[in-house]
Amino acid sequence: MINYKDKTKEKYKKILFIHGWGFSDKIWINFASQLFKPESCIFLNMYSYLESCEGDLKVAAKKVLDDYNDVDLIFSWSLGCYLAKEIEVLVNLNTIKMIYISYSPRFMKSKKWNFGFEENQILKLKKDLQSNKEKAIKNFYLLILGNFRNKKFFYKEILLHINSVMKVNLQTLNIGLDIIKNSSYDKSCKDKKAKNLYIYGDKDSIVSSDIKKFMRILEPVSVIKVLPDSSHIPFITNREDFLEAIREFI
Repeated sequence: MINYKDKTKEKYKKILFIHGWGFSDKIWINFASQLFKPESCIFLNMYSYLESCEGDLKVAAKKVLDDYNDVDLIFSWSLGCYLAKEIEVLVNLNTIKMIYISYSPRFMKSKKWNFGFEENQILKLKKDLQSNKEKAIKNFYLLILGNFRNKKFFYKEILLHINSVMKVNLQTLNIGLDIIKNSSYDKSCKDKKAKNLYIYGDKDSIVSSDIKKFMRILEPVSVIKVLPDSSHIPFITNREDFLEAIREFI
């Protein structure tokens, strides 16, 4: 009898993974190995595209599709979701399946948007990166874990990825922060026909789980999953629940 994993490996030929700010493409490897053939997985270095396109996500999205024109499934997380959104605009909705993790149309708080980063947090992060890059990134990891249970355990796990991020130049990291600070997809992502999967954690310190109401207005046919007792990084802190949500969708 063919098991689920075999069917998944057979169904999707090329899977693209887009990481978030402060992490590298290696953040996906352990999760991806549980569902897909290694040769089917493309772990995108988002920083190289941000740098080469000077932060223009529309240009970056076109370049990604030029480089990987046979992708049929895209996983994106946090800031990486913005690049995935631009890719989605360029492709036929029926050709690529999109999975968005901890996506928010805005990552900054405002008078109309009551969750996300405060402006002074981003400004401080930029300043801290200038003076002590490693410490700034470590503090960012603590920030996104918030008050999550077993915080110390998962903090040690995600610290394993810091060496890759330390190799990214400061200018490129700042480009990513500028995108976080200035971008808003609360109108441009509206598509009544899109059937995407959105996964959130109800203990996410950056994106409120209440966003599911907003996303249902923007994309009423999309699937929205809020994982109980989960964080901004559900594929690490809540692996089994995350995998189950993926299995149900694909």
